[in-house]
Amino acid sequence: MFEHSRRSRKSQMSEINVVPYIDVMLVLLVIFMVPTPPLTHGVEVALPQAISDAVKHPAI
Repeated sequence: MFEHSRRSRKSQMSEINVVPYIDVMLVLLVIFMVPTPPLTHGVEVALPQAISDAVKHPAI
């Protein structure tokens, strides 16, 4: 009888409660989903155009 109660205590301590991890993952998913749509719209930038001759590579 004493052995049985000791085994049940050990098996209960080895179990991991995954519910808090699922909650944290859902919160992280929402946090990353909210700012994503505004990030897809870019800002237009007028870059200067460089005027240069074509670079000639020496024949090898």
